Amino acid sequence: MDDNILQDLIESVKRQNLHVLSVVVRKDGDIIAEHHFKTPKPTLLWSVSKTFTSMAIGIAESEGYFSLGDKVVEHFASDIEGAIEGNDNLSKMTIHDLLCMGTGHARCPMDEVIKNNGPFDNISKLFFEEPVVYEAGKHFVYNNGATYMLSKLITVTTGYNLKEYLMPRIFRPLEIAEPYWEADINDISFGCNGLYLTALDLSKAGQLLLNKGRWNEKQIIPEAYIAKATKVQIDTAHLNDYYITADHKQGYGYQIWMNSYPNSYRMDGLFGQYVVMLPEKNAVVTYVSNEPSNMTGVLELTWNTLVDKL
Repeated sequence: MDDNILQDLIESVKRQNLHVLSVVVRKDGDIIAEHHFKTPKPTLLWSVSKTFTSMAIGIAESEGYFSLGDKVVEHFASDIEGAIEGNDNLSKMTIHDLLCMGTGHARCPMDEVIKNNGPFDNISKLFFEEPVVYEAGKHFVYNNGATYMLSKLITVTTGYNLKEYLMPRIFRPLEIAEPYWEADINDISFGCNGLYLTALDLSKAGQLLLNKGRWNEKQIIPEAYIAKATKVQIDTAHLNDYYITADHKQGYGYQIWMNSYPNSYRMDGLFGQYVVMLPEKNAVVTYVSNEPSNMTGVLELTWNTLVDKL
């Protein structure tokens, strides 16, 4: 362990009053530094959960349950109830489009239920009732509903919910104890949110991505899928919400954001949950936080205090 690596970061956290809970730094496969501002415990990862959903999709595709080019309507006929009639954009939407949030919606179908904190009893209905106004694959809109549908796809095709499916395929191989993952009343993991892990366990998932899906000499996720997931699949340069920074405008892969730092990418969750993969440094930086206002400040700790030391 090299405590000096994190000295500037720790000072910056205190100076900015950032509510970082834990930071873990891996290089060349090993943990080289970690610091816990609070006693470590499994923490809600918010949208970092999405990347685990993507991992499940990559594995399930390799097991033959579906192809990324499959039309979404092929797997959810019972949920659609005529919504496809006269809607060419919906009929063309693929699993690939769900993964890169290029569904063609003008807004997230879950916006209202998230704002009102429910009800979450029929997210599929909300998804298919939302107008598909753009050609699928052409326009990025951040879409929790798309990720929920990916989770439901795992359940529909494999018979397991997302957590059950990933237990023998990701969590046990990485020696992660069975996590809690919030689910709806139909026992479908939300996919877009709801997973709880410690920073140390989360850092293993980052290492798995950096390893191109390989862990302990075993290919857990197909390398070809990781290559697609961690590269730009859709443009995000048009985003202009108040919280948008340069790190939101570099493009989106399969439930993974690209960074402004060259050739790097990240898992990204509300309140400062980040796993930053830096292939050129062969390093992974993991943050678990409870930062209510300056989430970007947490991510920028990487660029301002760490990356030059790796």
